[in-house]
Amino acid sequence: MRHGELQIFECWCAGMNELWLLPLAWLAMVGSVLSYYRRDLLAVWREPVLRYPVMIIESDDWGAGPVEAQAAALNRLAGVLSRFQDQKGRHPVMTLALVLAVPDGRAMSQDGQYHRLTLDDPLFAPVRQAIQRGRVTGVFALQLHGLEHYWPAGLMASADPSVRTWLAAETPGLTEKLPSHLQSRWVDASRLPSRPLKQPEVAEAVAEEVHLFESVFGEKPRVAVPPTFVWTADVEQAWAREGVEFVVTPGLRSACRDAAGLPNCDTGPFRNGERGTGVTYLVRDDYFEPERGHRAERGLEALAHKWAQRRACLFETHRSNFMGDDESAAQNLVEIDRLYSLAQTSYADLRFISTEELGCALVEGNPAWVEKDLTARLVAWLARAGALSGFWRAARLTGLAWLMRLIAVPLSADTK
Repeated sequence: MRHGELQIFECWCAGMNELWLLPLAWLAMVGSVLSYYRRDLLAVWREPVLRYPVMIIESDDWGAGPVEAQAAALNRLAGVLSRFQDQKGRHPVMTLALVLAVPDGRAMSQDGQYHRLTLDDPLFAPVRQAIQRGRVTGVFALQLHGLEHYWPAGLMASADPSVRTWLAAETPGLTEKLPSHLQSRWVDASRLPSRPLKQPEVAEAVAEEVHLFESVFGEKPRVAVPPTFVWTADVEQAWAREGVEFVVTPGLRSACRDAAGLPNCDTGPFRNGERGTGVTYLVRDDYFEPERGHRAERGLEALAHKWAQRRACLFETHRSNFMGDDESAAQNLVEIDRLYSLAQTSYADLRFISTEELGCALVEGNPAWVEKDLTARLVAWLARAGALSGFWRAARLTGLAWLMRLIAVPLSADTK
């Protein structure tokens, strides 16, 4: 062999000797990614996996407020929901997050002090009756939103003249008309940034709202939805002492309003079935607000995304979508109807339950609802891991994403 050829051969051999280091380097990179995101990856593994697609529409702000408009809207919604049934004969269950009091403007005009009109007042009888009819037919389930949709002392201390006008109204108004930061119940946002409430104040307020809920509806609430998703660990602890078991969250807890009035001081992420301060979290992070242009097709995409991860799809919507006799409210009802029609057409085994029932099934690991098969759980985990944005970016850069997809395809076929 000539000298030049020998040098080439020796270089080739040296390269081949070092080539084996490439797989080790790749494994090291993958190991680093998995180690860095291990907490999130373990959390989505522990999160319960559902056996069936579940869709729940949660509608906030019902209760104390405009009387005839709410009663009529609730009756119309009940009519739409009662048209559908799942394979078990269950109607869709719309979970109503209830507000139990509004300002009593007439009483306040007498002495300038805060007074409230509560949902057990005879004035609100049509609203209570519409709610109860929906409960009897199985299309409404109830959960606590708050005694008020604001912190009364914070509202009274606000320097905003529109707030003073709203408080003085002789007939119950819409809390949706208040400035956004003042709609948070569990902080004092009369000045920004907000100030935390004292623990004894929180405990007293929680006891009051839970007892009023029980007085009106004959049972304590087991599910709470914090107004504007701003609340604290003190609130959770107080709810738990009063019998609340589940808290609906968008996946995090905001504990304050910042200088711009936006929710901040975040803790999370939270996942379905995780324990908080004496309560269990249920995640609601999809939105269906027809008044904002959301259409049934958007809802169907959200359901498909959640079912790919074997999670329940909880939609947030508000009473403002459905109140009034105008064309807009009627069209919004049509979109609700279309969403259920499309969902049942796309998922023959779609199940309808309440948020409370979902929470109980997850906590208990009820095998009628929660998947135990290892292959199905692994498929769900791969889909959930792919939804972790930071992890998935790193997985794509290292090639781990390709390997995960390669594993997921045959496993998904086995679970169908």
